[in-house]
Amino acid sequence: MVLKNVAVRPEFYNREFLSFEADRETKLRIYFLSTAICHQTHGLYHQTLNLWGWDYIEYAFLQMFKSKHPFINPGYISICSSDDIIQYLQTAFSFDGKIENCTLDRIEERANMIREICCLVREKNNRSISGLIDGCEGKLLNNGKGLYEVLPQFEAFSDPFKKKITFFLKLASDAGLIRIKDPENNIPIMDYHMQRVLLRTGCVEIVDDDLRRKIASRNPLPSDEPIRSCCIEAIKLISQFSGHAASKLNDFFWPLGRSCCNITTLCTDKICIKNPCTLFQMLDIPAHDECLFRNTCKCSTDETYRMLWEPLVNTHYY
Repeated sequence: MVLKNVAVRPEFYNREFLSFEADRETKLRIYFLSTAICHQTHGLYHQTLNLWGWDYIEYAFLQMFKSKHPFINPGYISICSSDDIIQYLQTAFSFDGKIENCTLDRIEERANMIREICCLVREKNNRSISGLIDGCEGKLLNNGKGLYEVLPQFEAFSDPFKKKITFFLKLASDAGLIRIKDPENNIPIMDYHMQRVLLRTGCVEIVDDDLRRKIASRNPLPSDEPIRSCCIEAIKLISQFSGHAASKLNDFFWPLGRSCCNITTLCTDKICIKNPCTLFQMLDIPAHDECLFRNTCKCSTDETYRMLWEPLVNTHYY
């Protein structure tokens, strides 16, 4: 198994977003609110720092923390209007602070999610994200009081496959703020980059010819749940064979899809779409001239697999 002998670079888990000095409540607030708006960030880009998507979100929330911006205070945000929150987001996600240069889209949707979270946390948890989380006793399932059972009350975290919840918990766990007591109930993180990689490698096969044509042609689909659920099961199996916890496999497959197996493919185009390559930054490998899966991936030798894309759906789940 290819992944058995590959590890994530220690510095990835020591990056500033996980290691900055702050009290537990502040860090949980930052992880919770940043994760809440992390979906479909295809066009999010900081042109002077060369930050895309999630990297930009990490940077923006760290800047809010360093400048003591009230955006990370649920009590304050709960009394703001949606227009106020929209303006905060537009400024935070503009390379020069000018609203007209914001590259974060679906702003109103994201602002409403943030506001809903802050209003409910103020009302039910005394403005405390840590109180909300600790009330679940470190369990994903807990007779209606687990993290997977409580956090879907927020629209941002309502995904039936729990991607944002699990990603938030991964950040909090990697930062040493929480320990999950029932990891056997973990649902692996599954986003569009990971789905694309699993389809192209052949880890998940689409046997319906019509669906396969739609995926290859990048036609919008009403739902991605059948494919996404199969991808989740595939990650569980890969976890068993590789020895890596399912909660950690996101760190292998997400950067692969983000950089090496995207519009361009390292196996055929010999370049990664992100420069520097996200995978090489994250994984402890000596070189990255060829794809990790070059000897096992169907995409590398079969163009019909290389044409496969992720399901195109309108969603805020991931």
